[in-house]
Amino acid sequence: MATLGARRALAFEGLDFQALRSRLRAIKETALERNDELLDRLVEVVEQGGGHVKVAATAEEASDYVARLAVERGVRLVVKSKSMVSEEVHLNAALEAVGVEVIETDLGERIIQLAGERPSHLIVPAVHKTKVEVIDLFAETMGLDDPPTEAEDLTRLVRDDLRERFLQADMGVTGANFVVAETGTVVVVENEGNVRLTTQLPPIHVAVTGREKILERPEDVAPFLELLPRSATGQLLTSYVSFITGTPSTPPLDLGRETGATVREREFHLVIVDNGRGAAASDPELRETLYCIRCGACLNVCAPYTRVGGHVYGADPYPGGIGCAWAQVTGDVEGAAHINGLCTTCSRCTEVCPVMIDIPWLNTVIRARTKDATGMRWRDRVFARADLLGDVLSPISALANPLIACRALRAPSRLLDIDPERRLPRYERETLEAWFHRRGRARVPRPERRVALFVDCFVNHNLPEVGRAAVTTLERAGAEVVLAHTSCCGRPAMSQGSLDVARGWAANNVEELGRLVAEGYDIICVEPSCLSALRDDYRRLLETTSLACDERIAFLEANVYDVTEYLVLAAREGWSRLHLEPLVEEFVVHGHCHQKALGIGAAPAELLRLIPGAVVHEVEALCCGMVGSFGYKAEYSELSQALGARLFERLNDHEGQVVACGISCRSQIEMGTERTVVHPVEVLARALF
Repeated sequence: MATLGARRALAFEGLDFQALRSRLRAIKETALERNDELLDRLVEVVEQGGGHVKVAATAEEASDYVARLAVERGVRLVVKSKSMVSEEVHLNAALEAVGVEVIETDLGERIIQLAGERPSHLIVPAVHKTKVEVIDLFAETMGLDDPPTEAEDLTRLVRDDLRERFLQADMGVTGANFVVAETGTVVVVENEGNVRLTTQLPPIHVAVTGREKILERPEDVAPFLELLPRSATGQLLTSYVSFITGTPSTPPLDLGRETGATVREREFHLVIVDNGRGAAASDPELRETLYCIRCGACLNVCAPYTRVGGHVYGADPYPGGIGCAWAQVTGDVEGAAHINGLCTTCSRCTEVCPVMIDIPWLNTVIRARTKDATGMRWRDRVFARADLLGDVLSPISALANPLIACRALRAPSRLLDIDPERRLPRYERETLEAWFHRRGRARVPRPERRVALFVDCFVNHNLPEVGRAAVTTLERAGAEVVLAHTSCCGRPAMSQGSLDVARGWAANNVEELGRLVAEGYDIICVEPSCLSALRDDYRRLLETTSLACDERIAFLEANVYDVTEYLVLAAREGWSRLHLEPLVEEFVVHGHCHQKALGIGAAPAELLRLIPGAVVHEVEALCCGMVGSFGYKAEYSELSQALGARLFERLNDHEGQVVACGISCRSQIEMGTERTVVHPVEVLARALF
């Protein structure tokens, strides 16, 4: 995973990723809006060219068509290139049930087939296998006493075995990365050459693909070929890109097939699979799933996936967070519900998706639908109301905190399926709002800016000292500060699938914050997850067609900032009045997932570098593993700590003060490293003079 990520980063150097992904998104949106029309055109063009088209409503209908075709043509041996849709419709099982031998010709898929497993990744299906496991597998399945041990020799072993299969096969089956309606062209990208052999040597070629892969024109394919290989394998282009239009004009080579096939003429069959896609296209909340181009980039940055793999974090056959959405689309509601909780909604996947799919939102919707059908657990109801918890526990913090800290008194945690070993957050009697009210609004002479601090539940009740530092630092920078009297941002409720509650809060906040923005205030968030809700999620939550509401949300999105981002911008723009004393110290910074997803991951470290004498180390890890309530839940706590272990090791490589912006990151790091963690504005406040 780390290798794929590094290669991807190199491949995108010098490329305008945002512009290209916007273009890809627009092409997919247009193609899906016209999907019925394009499908009809595709069928007409392929059949005019002598091909056959089957539009299969279900997975069973698709696999039955190919199996019947094989029986009718006397096919005994099928060679097959990598195809996730064929996995989805269980094509291999259908062919084997009628006595047809199926051989996977992609190296990774062949390993998986010999092991009797399903793929664990969208593009590298055997990524979970070690070299030793592959050697042992080949030795066992190929009857080898002395199997090769070098990668090149292992590959040659499989290649030699597969060449005979290609020469003997009567049918070749492929998937399709794209299908062009205007010309009937099937586009397939690959690195091994097996697609070329699969489509050209056997007399019958069957392409099986989903209807969402249809594009209108050949030129629509070009921008996808720029981003797909870069996102998938870190290549500028794959080794082979095949544009296959209709039935080959050359007669098939008779290489002495002895399988009894009755057909010796070329045939081309295109199987277009619906299997829930048509319904999803009409579902405004799940429609985005159909934009997926199966690059796998989302898996490579998904912290839970990289730890447990696709056989745990996956439904059949699609792994990861996007796999949960595909399970829901294709009717595997139980499979989607089973893995849904593994999506931490950190948004790192959205950051790298070449078609801008908001996978966390898809999984949030699925979570809400699941809980609407099955009911919500008491634990999740509690986690959804962080605001109410604070209102209840802050006034009685002197009593509540000793009880929270006492392991012997954590029986309620067990009853709620909360890990009793977790350190629950302390509550402060004087909240940030109470402190601000007691202190009163500070007078800032000739303020450079006016800001309204969004008071989130956690800073208000659990870490008011961070809020106080933010207020003080903003005022000293030259901003007049008020508190925005708002509802909870909605993120806790969203994470538990309580969307109705979150929508109500979002509507209230858009109204209140919009009023403040109209009065000339910039909105400042201290907790990055709240910023993510305001800047990314409200448009989704409110699902409005009202132009006026859309404009208010856009107005808010353009004027809401993370506190570290805002202070860095103040320094860059030259209006900040901060005077900072030297702090000759080392600071070790962990970036919050939501900051990175919003493109401001560098802001905390950049802010600390404004302090004279400060030595700043940025530590990169996919995720701390805590992610709000995820790490508190008994069923995920062990995984959460395992995810954090990588970060803990990297933090402990450096001396100095650990710095992190999120309260959940803070809790996780303090538990995993036994080191104190502070917010960047707390450090900045210390340096003020």
